[in-house]
Amino acid sequence: MAERINLLQVVNGLAIGGAEKKLLELVKTLDKKRYNIIVCSIGQGGPLQKDFEALGVNVIVCQKRNKLDLSLIFTVARLIKECEIDVVQTTLLLADLVGAMAARIAGKPPVISWETVSHGENDILRTGNRHILAYKFAMKRVSRIVAVSQEIQRSLIQRRGIPAEKIAYIPYGVDLKKFARRNGSIDKRSILNIPSDRIVVGTVARAEPYKGVAYLQKVALQMVQQHPKLDFVFVGDGSLRKELEAEVAAQGLSERIHFLGFRNDVHEVMNTFDIFILPSLTEGLPNVILEAMASSKPVIATAVGGIPEAVVEGETGLLIPPSNTTAIMDAIRSLLSDHKAALRMGEAGRRRVEENFSLQKEVSSFEHLYQQLLDEKKNGR
Repeated sequence: MAERINLLQVVNGLAIGGAEKKLLELVKTLDKKRYNIIVCSIGQGGPLQKDFEALGVNVIVCQKRNKLDLSLIFTVARLIKECEIDVVQTTLLLADLVGAMAARIAGKPPVISWETVSHGENDILRTGNRHILAYKFAMKRVSRIVAVSQEIQRSLIQRRGIPAEKIAYIPYGVDLKKFARRNGSIDKRSILNIPSDRIVVGTVARAEPYKGVAYLQKVALQMVQQHPKLDFVFVGDGSLRKELEAEVAAQGLSERIHFLGFRNDVHEVMNTFDIFILPSLTEGLPNVILEAMASSKPVIATAVGGIPEAVVEGETGLLIPPSNTTAIMDAIRSLLSDHKAALRMGEAGRRRVEENFSLQKEVSSFEHLYQQLLDEKKNGR
């Protein structure tokens, strides 16, 4: 049997975010007989720490002492040396910078940057010159950049000047057993205080401006007054939640527009939805859309980032422009008026995920990349 590969996963923190949850899923799925995995959180711990530890992997939290704590680089470099790390993988910007520099100091093991954020026209997460310079500095020192969408791959080349051969395209994958259409959604509705005869439009997204949830809330406030059997469900927490929830309560609509906050049972809540919607202003390839499709839900989503690579217009869902409440409303009305078409889109979405976006396919692609980089290092490339 081949020796186990020592794999170091460096991440900004262990908060509950899309990138962090995808890392948790990857670590959970990788073969522990083949990989000895260490997770290093730089800057902060977080609620996901216990989930990583439950997988039996070693979790190390390096607290950040200030905004620009350069000592983190040397801390991670020591970890790479002491644990004889074979491959370093980084998730999110600070981890990219610290992991790449630490690997250089420690003897240059291959470094993979997992790129989940769009760099296209709607990139509102990295607009500052300081962030752009730090990103370019880090990317010159990594072995591969994994792009989760073809849109990210293109924008890395065109907008960030990254050589094409340095980029590996590995789209997100979904656990097809966990996310599937199941019976029992009516029972789950009763637990959530949603009457069984309601039509439910739901979203799963952080309550932050870039997720566009404020636009969906405006639509919800209007549509529930027009449709007595229509409810809206918002799953996710964030800086806007209290404000949006208070506005709904002030209009006496809390029994029709439900804010559930963070949930560990998203795969069950998803099955209470009749329509899934994601009104983001910017995205990479949002895993939640793939989860909705795997759950056989028709999807309404903004045509930003890698979303059009997953949602096929008119076949698995409807694509709309960002920041447009009229488009949101029209798309919802379209699916409400044609129940059979909505069901067909949901089933087509499930088939598309099975064929193109399975978790096993994603994990196998990472395993192939790890071995490819080790072979390149062995051959002196």
